[in-house]
Amino acid sequence: MNQSERTIRTVLDANELTPMDAAGVLCFTLAVGLTDGLWGVAAGVLVLVAAASEGPLAFVVAQLTAVSLFGDAGLVALGATQLAAFPLLASAAYERPPDRARLARLAAGYVVALGVTWALWTTLRWAWQAALVAAVLAAAVAYGLHRYERVALGLVDATEAER
Repeated sequence: MNQSERTIRTVLDANELTPMDAAGVLCFTLAVGLTDGLWGVAAGVLVLVAAASEGPLAFVVAQLTAVSLFGDAGLVALGATQLAAFPLLASAAYERPPDRARLARLAAGYVVALGVTWALWTTLRWAWQAALVAAVLAAAVAYGLHRYERVALGLVDATEAER
């Protein structure tokens, strides 16, 4: 099938949605539908349409709709939708069926990221401060992983990496 021919109908007809996609769309739709009513169901349909594409688009759309629907709501509603969107991330990150060890590491990283976000959100006064600190922390972790990867792959010597 040509990439330009991928529509929600062709994906559903060809049964190309993974079980993780289906679980993610269902969990997310239930979470936002129960907390936000008809707009939540519309967000779930939007995530289902995004699930027809390859890659993490469904997870990104779920994140954007959750933040836009629950920006003023409490952390419980936003946290529930974040946890409900986890299967969409796992589906985009791994092949079918996902390896349990990789899935556990992804889940642990996701929970740590949600915990740090919650801690920043509750301790800092303004949301922009929490977002700025989260972005700096994410950049520092990404840089550290990048440096570790270069040494682990043997692209640089450990003595060169110390500089």
